[in-house]
Amino acid sequence: MPKGRRKSVLCIGNDPVRLNLRCSYLRKNGWRALSSGSGYEGLIQLGGEAIDAVVLDLNDDGTETALIAGEAKRMRPSVAVVVLASDKGRLAEDAVRLADAIVLKSEEPGNILEVLEALGKKP
Repeated sequence: MPKGRRKSVLCIGNDPVRLNLRCSYLRKNGWRALSSGSGYEGLIQLGGEAIDAVVLDLNDDGTETALIAGEAKRMRPSVAVVVLASDKGRLAEDAVRLADAIVLKSEEPGNILEVLEALGKKP
């Protein structure tokens, strides 16, 4: 990584209000936060930007989340993938397997910073 570059996180979510709030929070805490309103758009950004971590919040049962997480890992095996979930037990098995970490939405926003730092992606 070039010296002096801030760590970058790509937030992918289909709720624009939550997406904007999350990115604002991460920026206030030292991150270069990018956002995408769809998984497809997010993967295009991942292919063209220097991104250290991806945060997925797609409000589904985890099937789309698993597809996006899998493709992100295929494109960039070292990228950390954090999945936000309402309930870990109701998330698709592949989404759980592909995620580097799962954060319950009820524990956000504070836990998202802790998780990103624990994954070695501290800004």
